[in-house]
Amino acid sequence: MNKKYFAAANTEAGFRSLFSEIFSPRTLSRIYIIKGGPGTGKSTFMYGIASCAEERGLDAEYYYCSADTGSLDGVKIPALGVAVFDGTSPHTGDPRYPGACETIVNLGQNFDAEKLREHREEIEALTDECSACYKSSVRFLRAAGECERACLDIMSAVFDFEKAKKAAHRMLSRAKAMGGGYCERYVSALGTRGRAHISNTPEKGEKIVHISGKYGADKLFLRVLCGGAQAEGYTLMRHPDVLLPDYTEGIYIKELKTRYIITEEADEKINAMRFVCPTALAENRAKLRFAEKCRDAMLEGALAELREMGKKHDELEKYYVSAMDFEKSDAMRKAVEKEIFSVI
Repeated sequence: MNKKYFAAANTEAGFRSLFSEIFSPRTLSRIYIIKGGPGTGKSTFMYGIASCAEERGLDAEYYYCSADTGSLDGVKIPALGVAVFDGTSPHTGDPRYPGACETIVNLGQNFDAEKLREHREEIEALTDECSACYKSSVRFLRAAGECERACLDIMSAVFDFEKAKKAAHRMLSRAKAMGGGYCERYVSALGTRGRAHISNTPEKGEKIVHISGKYGADKLFLRVLCGGAQAEGYTLMRHPDVLLPDYTEGIYIKELKTRYIITEEADEKINAMRFVCPTALAENRAKLRFAEKCRDAMLEGALAELREMGKKHDELEKYYVSAMDFEKSDAMRKAVEKEIFSVI
């Protein structure tokens, strides 16, 4: 079954990447690192590889861009141990074992460089403007993160962690831990198209449990559940919170075949407010509402800057698209496809 994730996120601390884990040469037999500027067809190249895998009955993992959430950052074909990913900024990738494992595919060699030099001034200006918008968005995200942490600090003082730990232990005791490891994958993004969320189709027998709760109570319970699952040796995939990566948006526990996530689409629901002292919450509700209002305003400021960056990036792409020989790029893709799928 095909899976979709984000390989990175725009967070309170700026750009956070999982590329080194997802596309590690330690776990893959062959890696193709695509180089090239905006609009050079990197995403199209990767979609083509994934489509070839699907045509041959192979599952593919799609990793979408955290900024332009409709574009791809990478593709993995687990059955073949093969990955193709975008190795340009901000997630610059270079071979660790060149030739032995990784191969660079330079789509930039298909530029009409003279045509780009004619528009150097415009290209430099748009590139600088994109960088300025991103830096501004990070300042807003940092402020939003501080507001969110203010909420979580208040809620931590009124949250019954011992009661939550007992509930988490009961949930985990339904299956024996197998010690199958831990990994992280983002399923949400803050990008140039606004907020984005990926919902993967549940596998056969998989259950989805919705964790609800106001003012961050849901995140506090998921932190307890995730910590308990790790401590007891369960096979775990954690979905970091897009704004505060040290907190959690969801987890998948393999032994339980269950995904616990902050979403409305679920088979069961757990209300994390049952671990909150109502009296203490009432005393702090005004502070919590104010902090959330400030957080939402800062997030909207960040998204406005990211949207503006997206507009500038679209203008920048036009120069590169007009200077590209896509027939040559297509030939390069077909050559890579032949290498990848010749073993089948």
